[in-house]
This record gives sequence, C-alpha cells and structure tokens, in this order.
Amino acid sequence: MKSQWKIEPVSSLHGFTIEWIEPGRTIISRKNRFYLADSPTGKMKHAGTVPAPLWKQAAASLRLGQRLLRFMAYNALPLPDGSLFVTFGKRYGILSGGDFHSIGGIEKPGRALRGACAQGRDGMIYFGEYITGRKRVPISVYACGTGSKCAGTVHKFEVGEVRHVHGIYCDPYTGDLWCLTGDLPEECRIIKTSDYFKSMEIIGSGDETWRAVSVQFRKDAVYYATDAEFGANYIYRIDRKTCRRDMLTRVDGPVYYSRSVGDDLLFCVTAELCPSQKGTEATLWHVDPDDNVNKVYSVGKDLFAYKKFVKFFLPGLLNFPAGPGLDHETYFNAAALRGIDNMTFRIRINCD
Repeated sequence: MKSQWKIEPVSSLHGFTIEWIEPGRTIISRKNRFYLADSPTGKMKHAGTVPAPLWKQAAASLRLGQRLLRFMAYNALPLPDGSLFVTFGKRYGILSGGDFHSIGGIEKPGRALRGACAQGRDGMIYFGEYITGRKRVPISVYACGTGSKCAGTVHKFEVGEVRHVHGIYCDPYTGDLWCLTGDLPEECRIIKTSDYFKSMEIIGSGDETWRAVSVQFRKDAVYYATDAEFGANYIYRIDRKTCRRDMLTRVDGPVYYSRSVGDDLLFCVTAELCPSQKGTEATLWHVDPDDNVNKVYSVGKDLFAYKKFVKFFLPGLLNFPAGPGLDHETYFNAAALRGIDNMTFRIRINCD
C-alpha cells in the first residue's frame, strides 16, 4: 500500500521550533526561550530561558540577526527529574525550575548539531564535540547525568582520527549508541557501542559513503543518508543480521536531518550549495515500509542562495524534532528557505 502524505503549515507555531515530541509532552523553543506543552498545538508553559547579552537579544530581534548569530536552540531533552537538558548556540545546560545552569567539564567551545544528543538507557545524555576549525585537535564524547552540573569524558578521539562528531543516537530496539563522525574521507565513520563507549565497533569508514549526520532505526535494519560534500549522496540500508549495506536511491544533495514515523522514514536534503549539489532546493525524501523511495516535497533556498552567504545566514534547512514521536504524524521547521523561513509544518501519513 502506498503511503499518503499531507503537509500543512501550523500558523500558531510560526517563529517557534519543536525540539522534542512524544505522546503527552512537547518541548518548543523560540530564540533563547523554552516551553512545554501537552501537544504540539497545546497551550505552552514557559520552562526557562538561556541568559544572553542584551546586544545579542537586540540583534536577534531581526530574523537575519538570529540566523547570523545562531541565536537558537539545537537540542532539548527531558530528564527523569522533570528538568531539561538543552543546548543553545555553543552553550550546554540544564533548565530546572525555570533557571538555567551551565554544564561544566566541556573542554572546547562548540555546538552540538540539532537533535544530535542522545539519552542512553542508563539515563545519561551523550554528546560529542562539533568543532568547525581546520586545525585537527582531540575530539571528546561526553556524558551528563540527571542532577549533574558537569559532563564527563567517556571517549576521546585522538588528533587526526576525526574532525568532529556529527551526532550520537540511541537505537530504540537494542539500546546501542551510534556515533557518526566526519569530515575528510578517512575521518568519516559510523560507529556502534553497546557499553557506552568502553568499546566501539566501526560499522564502516574511509570515504564519503560513510559520512552521515543522522541515522534512523527499524527492527530489521538501520538507515542513513550521506552528507557528502564532493561525491554523490545516497540513502543506505544496513541489515541488522547480515550487516550488508544496500543503496536505496541517489538523492539530490547532502542530508543532515531525518525522522521516523513508525516504519516510514523521512530524509531531508539541505540546500547547502556544496560541490555535490547541482540545485538550490531543500527536498524531503520518503522511504516507505517496503523500502520504496519517493521525493515528496521541495522548496528553494531564499534570496541568500550563494555559497558565501550560507556560512553566515544558514543553508536551507528542514529540521525535525527529536524524541519518540507520534503515530502517523510529525513536524518540521524550515530555515533559510524561500517563503517559509521560520515556519513550522505538520506532516500526516495515512490519515483522513
């Protein structure tokens, strides 16, 4: 049966971003403020604000200023005690009782990519350093627990092993953590750990076919799409039993973010304007439960559709919330795209 999709804007969420979604709980951000709601369109309750200098708040009152300063949230995860683990720009902290508490122990300033922090079955939050400089330095993976104000290093990649960590994701079927790294061919790795980085298994490495930002899980397989800067980009399936990797389809550019809705998978091509991308569109690709693949949505980069501007005002992005998700639907926020910048959309699958 072919899946049916409906994509529609949610006017009440214009200017907001859904960071986390699960039945009965949604975490929403707007600039440096975080909110809780029972549902994506439910009444919001202020959960806390990340402090920021007045000049940054003033500059971020304009959307271009917000984009230039990256004055936005990147991660928000609920903790068992009711507090929130959040990353905002290059800041990491805990929101508890409306107050923000910075997390210490992080060696180098840098931001975790959106949705790239994972909560393990041990209750700890795991995240890696995302450093953008050309100089190669040791790259750490951290863990932070409930009630902790300091992160501990659980693994350190030595100089030259990887440039940075793209993301860490928890397999809901096994509890394994998957760690994705980049960027040069020898630095591209997909790694799995079953014991919280005490030991690690390299699933694949060595070229841009193993360069990924996010990963999705099914009972029988693991899926990812590449973030290749120079080579062609593809969606891949890795069989859990045989570890065989199959290419499902070529896509039209690098993929940062992805999302599962049951056994339906979504992969978003970013309008990055890199050498591997001929067009200037962000596109949404759907993999159905039978591994049929279709492009279901496309929108062009905004007026800043030039490579030199992407560095400052963001590539064209479609961002998904983290979390267990909801049956039959999910949401995405658009950034730096023509006519829909900072808007939120709902995607419904097989619903009347």
